[in-house]
Amino acid sequence: MASLEQVLQQGQVWQAQQHLPPQHQTISSGYAALDARLPNGGWQPGQVCEIYHQGGGVGELSIVIPALAKLSQQARWLLWVAPPAIPYAPALELAGVRSERILMVHPRSYKEAVWCMEEGLKSGHCSAVLGWLQEWDKQHIRRLQIAAADNRSHCWLWPQTGLDTSGSPAALRLEVARQQADTLQVTFHKRRGSWPCEPFNLHLSDHGYALAG
Repeated sequence: MASLEQVLQQGQVWQAQQHLPPQHQTISSGYAALDARLPNGGWQPGQVCEIYHQGGGVGELSIVIPALAKLSQQARWLLWVAPPAIPYAPALELAGVRSERILMVHPRSYKEAVWCMEEGLKSGHCSAVLGWLQEWDKQHIRRLQIAAADNRSHCWLWPQTGLDTSGSPAALRLEVARQQADTLQVTFHKRRGSWPCEPFNLHLSDHGYALAG
């Protein structure tokens, strides 16, 4: 049987000192159905969110685009680490994302990718760090979570691996699957400070646009 310390290290237990930040610090996801299920009603700074999906192009990027549009108004970077494809700038601009605020890094290895994301979060110069992980390690996720919390930055990760059901230090874990052309099924596997919820449908057209990935 695992010790209490091991369970805490695996991120399976929410601790009281991991308090939720004030609601005014959250950023709306742009989707009422998603905001209703996100703790404090939106994306919170200082939290790592893992987004799982079955293959690229199911709309896994669309759910964060409205938040990126708002964050891109700041005089800080949106750091994209190891994206599987070059983002289509006209579509981002149409969605309100200022492409000149995007800083893209293509690391040569998983180790470099994790280092770039951690340094980006620690720097204070990034309003958000986005990463596509070809591997997945709890200790690395924990370091990213600590860096995000210490610097009040947003961090979204798209692990290119299956969901590890043994737990994660990330504050949020969710999975998206395409239901129809403009509809995603969203399942929360972890919500720090709240219980997981039943899967629900998210209509991307509710925001007036949808990106392929």
